[in-house]
Amino acid sequence: MKKASGSFPYSGSKIKIQTFAEVKITTALFFNSTTKFSLSNHISGELPKRAKVKNNAKQLIDPKDSFHFFKNLSSIPTGNKIATILLLLFGGALIIFNLIIGYHDQMAPEHMTWLYSHYDSDGDKSSPIIKALTGCVTIAAIVWVAMIKQLQKYMAFHFRSRISKVNRESTINIGKLVTGRSRVDLIDPVLRVVACNMEKGKYVRGYGSNRRTVSFSHPNRAVLLYSRKIPIIPKGAPIHNYFNEEFSFKPMFQALYPRQMISQSHGLDLVWEVQLIVGDLVDQELIGNRGVFIQKEFYSA
Repeated sequence: MKKASGSFPYSGSKIKIQTFAEVKITTALFFNSTTKFSLSNHISGELPKRAKVKNNAKQLIDPKDSFHFFKNLSSIPTGNKIATILLLLFGGALIIFNLIIGYHDQMAPEHMTWLYSHYDSDGDKSSPIIKALTGCVTIAAIVWVAMIKQLQKYMAFHFRSRISKVNRESTINIGKLVTGRSRVDLIDPVLRVVACNMEKGKYVRGYGSNRRTVSFSHPNRAVLLYSRKIPIIPKGAPIHNYFNEEFSFKPMFQALYPRQMISQSHGLDLVWEVQLIVGDLVDQELIGNRGVFIQKEFYSA
């Protein structure tokens, strides 16, 4: 029961968490039995009811980034411009080459295929062109992520100071928390601090040679802790000069659940981040240290 203290049952959009005990009885010759039962009725309900939140967790934690590609490209250093263009050219060529291989293997007899077999690992028929299309999607996703990293180089954006411990009464000055400088004028930038519960896990998709394990991170509950819009921040100006307000993490303690990770890949995580949203440019984000929050503060009414 000491191991189970502090845990709580959770039922979300993608995962459920319950605490079980297992009793295993064995003897050398005659008896071997295992009994598993839930501890939900034996763990005191110490976690107060969570405050209501809007159904906009994904929008808060992952806002739609509608940037102007060529304007953003012209705003980054020359080295990053070259890297971005090379990524586009290399990724496009790789996708076309992969499609050619998929088409060839689809039309060719099995003994003449180059890469994609007509059968999966179980011996069932499988389409080479479908395998090639799946590979193209993977290539495009990798190239996209790498390209976004290059397009973010129009400015530096980083934590100015680190937080040690946070409770319900803690207040933080946003101007002392983050800073940065841009190579171009930032028009109508919005600085936000958001926090959410992230449901994490894995599942198996497909079968045969297409069988793969897919990891997911799904934001389920989120709160907006701070938001401020500035008409313009001139290029080269330290952005912390434009934000001199304090915000509190108290709404997070009231509305979100404490972290309850079963392993590194499974469980309920607690995420908070600082976002700088800029209209024509790729948004910036800084992921905060999730270990700064005092766990017992979530159990206060």
